[in-house]
Amino acid sequence: MRSQRKSDSDLAVSEVIGVVMLLAMVITMMGGVFVFLTPYVNDFQDNTAWSNANGIAERLDGRIDVVAGASADTGLRTTIPLTMSSISPIISAEVWTVSADLTAGEIVTVQYINQTTFSLISENETADRAVIWTEGGEAEISFNETYEEVLITHNLSVADIYIVTVFDGENEIHKHAKIPISGLMVKTKVQTGEHSIGLLNDARYDKFSDETWSITSFPDMNIEELFDGTMRASLSLRDVDTAGAIPDGRNAIFDVRSEGPITLFSGDAWNFRFTFESSLGPTVAPQMTEGWLTDYNLHRASNTLDQHRGISPWLRASGIDGLTIDHGNSVIDLEIELQLVEVSR
Repeated sequence: MRSQRKSDSDLAVSEVIGVVMLLAMVITMMGGVFVFLTPYVNDFQDNTAWSNANGIAERLDGRIDVVAGASADTGLRTTIPLTMSSISPIISAEVWTVSADLTAGEIVTVQYINQTTFSLISENETADRAVIWTEGGEAEISFNETYEEVLITHNLSVADIYIVTVFDGENEIHKHAKIPISGLMVKTKVQTGEHSIGLLNDARYDKFSDETWSITSFPDMNIEELFDGTMRASLSLRDVDTAGAIPDGRNAIFDVRSEGPITLFSGDAWNFRFTFESSLGPTVAPQMTEGWLTDYNLHRASNTLDQHRGISPWLRASGIDGLTIDHGNSVIDLEIELQLVEVSR
């Protein structure tokens, strides 16, 4: 009897040890599976967050696109769920300058000197008046016709948008404009830090926290050759300002309102020149210039620049002096519109 009880006790201990070993094995396997699947779960969460942010960016940019070309005080209201992302303004992240002569008989150069002064050179001595327009007012300055440099002084604030129009009597002969561009930023938390989408001037930029900015889509610039051989260039410059705090939350309501488009150029133009600067990141402007000059560089490499039609450097091949259309040597059909949009809650 004593021997039988000892055998039963040993059997019970063996069963407990077996159960413990089985549980340990199950826990070990579950831990291994968890460790193995964690990267895939994290990637899935990041993809979900990125997809959500991408949808927000496309929806918001689409609403702005609808309103941008409308008349002043026209707008719409849209609701955007911001559960995984946030939206913030990007103030003056780009600066564009555009200039062109409006007659074949004159070459005018306007240069910004400081907050109160511009310089003007009229090579054929036809310019006699300049009008400076800003959102805060405008000034008209008359001067004597001369081939020498003329200093134009004013008391306007030109820290933001300004347009300088040069006249020969009542005829516009040149226009020069500086356009600071603001936009919106969509930020989303991911495993590696933060993913950002920049919406600027109808272009889109993407960046992860451990990478540099990349250009997903370029600004709205179209260049084509007309049936008579003339090059046509159209460009929309879109400045998006914010009024008050940016809404957030599950059902964030945005009011998007147009302040009215302004036509900068419409028709024949000579000696067209534009420059682009970006404070978004040090790699943005070089990427943009490289993209614009791709065809030019291909023709340059193959020694066929005489066949190139499209964007080319104004002076140096790097584009640091600005860019032009069709080498800047002939008339182009130029359409440039400035679109002013306000986003508020």
